Amino acid sequence: MHHILFLSALAAFTATATSQVIGIDDLNPATGTSNAFPWSLTGGQTSLHVYSAATLHSLGVCAGAVLLDLEIAPSSGTAGVYNAPQAKLEIGHLAASPPIPGNWTGHLASPIVIHDVTSGAYTFPWAINTHVSLPGFSTAGFVWDGINDVGIQYTSSPGVTGGFNARRSATQLRHYVAIFAATTQAPTSNGLFAMEVKMTWAPGAGCAARTAYGTGCDSPALTLNSNFPVLGSNFVLTTTNVPNLVPLAVMFFGDVQVLPGIDLGFLGAPGCSGYTNGNLTSSTFAVVAGTGVQPLAIPNNILLVGMTLTSQSVAFTLSNALGLSTSNGLLWTVGF
Repeated sequence: MHHILFLSALAAFTATATSQVIGIDDLNPATGTSNAFPWSLTGGQTSLHVYSAATLHSLGVCAGAVLLDLEIAPSSGTAGVYNAPQAKLEIGHLAASPPIPGNWTGHLASPIVIHDVTSGAYTFPWAINTHVSLPGFSTAGFVWDGINDVGIQYTSSPGVTGGFNARRSATQLRHYVAIFAATTQAPTSNGLFAMEVKMTWAPGAGCAARTAYGTGCDSPALTLNSNFPVLGSNFVLTTTNVPNLVPLAVMFFGDVQVLPGIDLGFLGAPGCSGYTNGNLTSSTFAVVAGTGVQPLAIPNNILLVGMTLTSQSVAFTLSNALGLSTSNGLLWTVGF
């Protein structure tokens, strides 16, 4: 496996990703806890919703990424039009983490105001169990610094109509008080209740990335772990659902993504496809209870940023004449 780490010698092609979509906690708008905060409150409220740097990193967002859209997931009623007579919505990096209780005017460092209290009503249409874009984020141009937690603070006046419950996060912090335009009032709620959100980012330069593509045959799957091929780290590739025939499998590495895959029927494996040119190297890895892992040590070498590789797992099977089953492919780019 040592020669696969000579990545700086590869003339690998670069993946061209135009946007990066992540979900906190997930990308399913129809599941999860339904919560009244902040869109169902009619008597005035102020809330801060924090999305940690660690979570953003784990989902592949890195420094320099630009937020293109932010969507929420209504979970009550059927459809309607939300309308807050007065509201202020802003986004920024958290000035202190965890946030200082009651520091409503100082939570965010140099915030971008999405909608101000002097801008009239804040209003948008919504429908249950779908992702709904919040107006203003697509043009705000928020750029994440890759270091600090991100905060979204919203305050709405009494008299809200068309309100709805929405899905909430079980992992991110919400800081809340039942007061419009709060300043120093201590929060009455402080816990893991931030809005569940779908975020679309324009990736920053040099972001590590990985994308699954294609379809395996006879069950092996090369899965997306929470880790990314970041400089100076171990990038772990995990293959699941390996047939219980031999406690070993093989992983191939190449510098070309083959899509659509090459049909391996002519070799005696109909329905199986090759998704990498496999020209760099191959390695066997142990399989226990149908799962095997292949760790790769990524050197801390700036010259490797942007290098893109492909991987595919091959396992032994009795299901075809070739005696082999294949996973999907994995496209991954070394970065920060």
